[in-house]
Amino acid sequence: MTKQIHLWAFLQGIGFYPTAWKHERARPAGVFSMDYYASVAKLVEKGCFDAIVFGDQLQSRGAGGRTPERMAMPTLDPVTLLTAMGAVTRHVGLVATISTTFNTPEMLAERFATMERMTGGRAGWNIVTSVHPDTAGNFGLDEMPPKGERYTNAADVVAKACELWAQMDRAGPALPQGRPVLVQAGQSPQGRDFAARTAEAIFCPAATIEAGVEFRNDLRSRIAAVGRNPDGTRVMPGLSCVLGGTEDEARANHKAIMDLADPALAIEYLSESLCCDMTGFDPEAPLDHEHVIANTLLPAADVARAVTPAGEAGTPLREFAMNFMLNPRGHNVFIGTPEQMADMMITWRDEGACDGFTLQPSYMPGGLEDFVEGVIPILQQRGRYRTEYPGSTLRETLGLSPRVEDAA
Repeated sequence: MTKQIHLWAFLQGIGFYPTAWKHERARPAGVFSMDYYASVAKLVEKGCFDAIVFGDQLQSRGAGGRTPERMAMPTLDPVTLLTAMGAVTRHVGLVATISTTFNTPEMLAERFATMERMTGGRAGWNIVTSVHPDTAGNFGLDEMPPKGERYTNAADVVAKACELWAQMDRAGPALPQGRPVLVQAGQSPQGRDFAARTAEAIFCPAATIEAGVEFRNDLRSRIAAVGRNPDGTRVMPGLSCVLGGTEDEARANHKAIMDLADPALAIEYLSESLCCDMTGFDPEAPLDHEHVIANTLLPAADVARAVTPAGEAGTPLREFAMNFMLNPRGHNVFIGTPEQMADMMITWRDEGACDGFTLQPSYMPGGLEDFVEGVIPILQQRGRYRTEYPGSTLRETLGLSPRVEDAA
């Protein structure tokens, strides 16, 4: 049997690119309306996606206390939003990102149990420990707990939540899936170890097929090392795309999106992404990587890897910021025809770079529409993607054990 491709839809904000909200086929005014989310949810289900995924946001977006005004990144409570989207769909899974650092096991168990029951077993929990330092003050802390401490706490919180779901199951009526599907998205060694012990699906960046193969092989080795079956976990790297009827048309469409940005907007986006305000710097001067590393609110080592090569090469800030927008957050960005994209996805799957993809449409809803109408039918014609849902729960859709009886 040919390897089937799984697909998730990560629909945060108004699209993958920071300029996406300016696109003529974007609907930025809709992101606070139920009509928008209802139409998007139905479109995702029409495309037979496994799941819709939303992140959380426990702090205001900004760079050193400054929130860019031209960044269209609205974030709504994922559980509330996904439960509402579940009311207008029947099959698609609903994966909400919730932090273990700022929620108790009891709160998490109750929220996801409600989501499970209201959606008939379509809930997934993307487990994060939170990293942004601005979050700490919102919960009465002076600073974030150390990373190791956050992961130790996460393991305890997940174990306790699973125990609570098992208790609910025994008390009846049983939860449709036993518990939500457990998802993880951390990339550090601690995050990978946590995923190996816990996750049934993993969201990750992989800009190239080689990076995807390395990540998936590493996770499968770690999963086997802790006594779990690697085939019981789906690895779902991020994927964005800009499509066209020809390669030239696709490149022109991509350029049109990039042309929506100006250097000032690019520097605002870079500042927000690196948590260091560079909007007052000379855009034509070399990127001051030492200043960024010294002043970022994120872990300095992670930021150093992103900025040091360009800083040492004397790359102007404007150039670095504009290039950063071409491939934000390290995900694979495909530019080409629907047929070429289907070929690429099949190659990645066959080469062991992934079990599927987490699609991040370049702009919303137009980018999602192009993918569903252009790429999905080709994958289906080639026998690499489902034409209907196999069951009623997310676990069944992912091809995982249909019901979990015991705590992880």
